[in-house]
Amino acid sequence: MAEIIDYGRFAERLAQERPRWELLDEVQREWGYEDPGGEPLVTREGEAPGYELDESDPIPAALVEWWDSPVNSFAFRPRLYWTHSQWPPSAPDSVENPPDDQIRVIMAEYQYVNQWGYLASEAHLPDPKVMVNTHEGWVVQSRSISEFFLQLAMERLPAHFGWTLRVRRTVVDGDPAIVERLQASYRDLGLPPWQEMGTDALSYGAPDALIRHGRGPGADYAIVIQGRTRKAVVQVAETLGLTWTDKELGAPSEVPSPVEDLGPASFTEGGTDDRLRWMAISTAATPPATAVPDVPGLRELPGRTVAAADQDGTTAVAGDSTGRVHVWATDGSETADRALHRAPVTAVTCYRREGGDRVVISGDAHGVLRHWATAGEPLRGAFARRRSPVAALTSARLETGPALAAAWADGLTRVWDLRTMVVADLRIGTGIESLALASDGVLYVTTGQGTAALRLDLDRLWPNRRLRLRLDEIDWASLWTKRGPGHEIPGLIAKVAGDDEDTAQAAVKRLYELLVSKHDSVKAAAPAVPFLVERMLIPTNRARNTLLLLIADIADGPGEERDAVIAAVPSLLHLQDDEHPSIRWAAGELVRICGVPTA
Repeated sequence: MAEIIDYGRFAERLAQERPRWELLDEVQREWGYEDPGGEPLVTREGEAPGYELDESDPIPAALVEWWDSPVNSFAFRPRLYWTHSQWPPSAPDSVENPPDDQIRVIMAEYQYVNQWGYLASEAHLPDPKVMVNTHEGWVVQSRSISEFFLQLAMERLPAHFGWTLRVRRTVVDGDPAIVERLQASYRDLGLPPWQEMGTDALSYGAPDALIRHGRGPGADYAIVIQGRTRKAVVQVAETLGLTWTDKELGAPSEVPSPVEDLGPASFTEGGTDDRLRWMAISTAATPPATAVPDVPGLRELPGRTVAAADQDGTTAVAGDSTGRVHVWATDGSETADRALHRAPVTAVTCYRREGGDRVVISGDAHGVLRHWATAGEPLRGAFARRRSPVAALTSARLETGPALAAAWADGLTRVWDLRTMVVADLRIGTGIESLALASDGVLYVTTGQGTAALRLDLDRLWPNRRLRLRLDEIDWASLWTKRGPGHEIPGLIAKVAGDDEDTAQAAVKRLYELLVSKHDSVKAAAPAVPFLVERMLIPTNRARNTLLLLIADIADGPGEERDAVIAAVPSLLHLQDDEHPSIRWAAGELVRICGVPTA
């Protein structure tokens, strides 16, 4: 976030004539929200299947636009908001209408304490004002529907993407000069006060920061400062004369995935990466090429950006500048296209499953990959997403099954075993123009300097592939955890086995939540124990200290899980002499809980 944005001038931006949703899009991006790719999680059709607009009961054009807009962050990530949408707009729930009119509710606070909607008498307007119920009755919340959704985003998104300092009402009441300094130092945003849970909050703008002054009786925190950077929050807090601790200054919970900082791809014959996952067997190779069949419609496709064929040349795939992906079967048995992307398509690949079904993977300029088995509908969510354009895609059937490789413009190349979804990240470098994966496991990488042939060592590339195959032999969804069916368990165990310590530790924490209970038997726990013990016996495991405690606490359960851990204790006893004190202590806890003699 190199550019500093002065929200003290936000009222000027608000007053500008511009397309209806442009400012919402700008603000969301400024705070770090990014289009996740894929289809929205909440849609008009999903909320009211079969409902059709009726001219006799008009709905404002702005509301329909918002529902269908690609910048509608609520539709794509509703958990950022914790509100309930209402489609079609309806009467208030347990709240009286205002005198001489009716409210058409469009959104409600999570517990339905507050409901927002427009007046039925203004439904014919394209962008009418939005009302909200308060203890004083219905009052104006926003001057238009579009302004309401802008305000809602500014209320919700900074709490996830920004740094936050909250100041309790007692502190502000004890020092009235805090509010005086706020009003003297900063300008309000030009938006009406936000009415929710009795807060009556007026918002002010500062460089890279928003300040909310909660004036109502429901505002436990009279001042809330949210900044795009930590520095911005600190500057506001110092200006207001506040004191705080580092613990009180909350960091963002949403952190964008990093972009690699790699140089151009370069290879020497016989060269490898640091884990011996590939070796360059040639730096002047000729990549295998399957000619794209000249099917009717391909050559004339408007805005065509990329094209590819499957392994045997019986399918042609193309992407265009509008984000659509097109598929043709050379025998005429299939012709289809879908709007899969909200950015130009930059790469496509196609392969056939064992049963003959075609699978298309496409990538775009926003870094999104989509997966489409053409016999059905595309996967709704993004197959993968990174914050860099997709540069190249390739797929092939290896001895292990179907595999996919994708290169992004920042230099990262990711290789999937599509049977188990185990992945490997190869930091090959930038400048990749195309990839070609051969059935013998050779990855051809073409840059402006030529084509290198990299022989992949599949065992080193996917060291946890066999683990995942064994995990997949168990019907985890039929085994109950503390939080429901156990479909999460195999993925979490695979993450425990991964290279990233934060990811491994987070997986152990989640397994605690799912598998540990002192009072009730957890059916998914016993089958998980052998896999967890196996991970514990790998010295390089990134989560050994917490993992051993997890195994010990599973043994505190009353069912088969205890027997499963006790059976494994002999293989873990040597950890009582481990070089790490935390491991020795955890091993002692395991022995104590299981009641197993050590000699």
